[in-house]
This record gives sequence, structure tokens and C-alpha cells, in this order.
Amino acid sequence: MMRRGFILLGVFLMAACSMPETKIYSLHLPGDNNKAQVRKQAMITLRVQSPRYLAQPYIAHRISPYQLDISRYAKWDSAPVEMVREILRDSLSGVYQDVKASNLAAESSFVLNINLKRFERVEESYAELAFDAVLYSPEGKELYRIEERKKVQLDTKDPAGAAKGLSAALSESVKEVLAGLASKI
Repeated sequence: MMRRGFILLGVFLMAACSMPETKIYSLHLPGDNNKAQVRKQAMITLRVQSPRYLAQPYIAHRISPYQLDISRYAKWDSAPVEMVREILRDSLSGVYQDVKASNLAAESSFVLNINLKRFERVEESYAELAFDAVLYSPEGKELYRIEERKKVQLDTKDPAGAAKGLSAALSESVKEVLAGLASKI
């Protein structure tokens, strides 16, 4: 009986040790040269929302329009919605004086709503980023709207390739949003 228990314990330990290594990936956007310029006097409240699967740190692969595969052993360093929020906040802070990421907006604040829709690998060798951005005046009037959708070909078909592709797509999208905001604020 005791011997049988040791055998079962040994089998369990071997199975536990054979699990793949969890790998963590992050985005890398090139440094911005906007930091040295004079920032505009404006208060912006940034709100970012997403579907539930993008509020978790797992790397997603869309297999079909109806099916999404979530990786168990490849993760983002933080949830995609948090990464997008942080990158947008940092980019906006390089241009505008007062930028806050919050659901509550101050009375004199512009509000930039971001609805993150896609942040995933698609097909075998592509990644897709999609979000809507809507800017509201402090009075609540819609000033600007853009639908960003980037589908980029990946250098490699692994999560590192997805991280590189999504980094490039997000960098380009943030530049487009900032250019659009510059004409409205």
C-alpha cells in the first residue's frame, strides 16, 4: 500500500515537472521625441474599456470569427486593456499638461473614450489591433471620432512575433489618434 502511494506520488511529480515553461511578453514602442516640446494647456480624462478576455493577461489567437484560443503558457506582462491605457496615457502626457486615466472626469476635462475591440493574433501569421476612439468636449459634445484597425503580418508565428507586430500596430495607431486630437484641442 505504501509503495503504491510512492509510485503515484512519483507519477504526479513527473507530470507536474513536464509542464511547459510560462513565458511573459511585453510591448515595445519606440521612444517619443515629444517630451521636450511645450505641452498644451488641457485636461484630458482617458477611459479605456474592452471585452473581458482583453482584461486578462493571456495572449489570444482568433481561430475563426466564432472561436478564440487563449494561451495557457504565453502571457502579456499585463492585460492588453491596461497596456493600451498606459501607452495612450504616456503619449498624451507628452503633448497635454494634465492627463488622467479614470472613469470619473473633472468638470473642465476633455474625455477620450477608447473601446478596445481586438488585440490578438489572427490566422497563422497576422496580428490585429482594433479600437474606437471618441473625444468629447468638457461640455459633453463629440469633437472627434476615429476607428482604428490594423492588421499586420508577423515575422514569426510565435507570441514574440505577435508582440512585435502588435507593438508596431499600436505605435502607428497612437500617432494617428494624437494627430486627430491636435486639430480638436
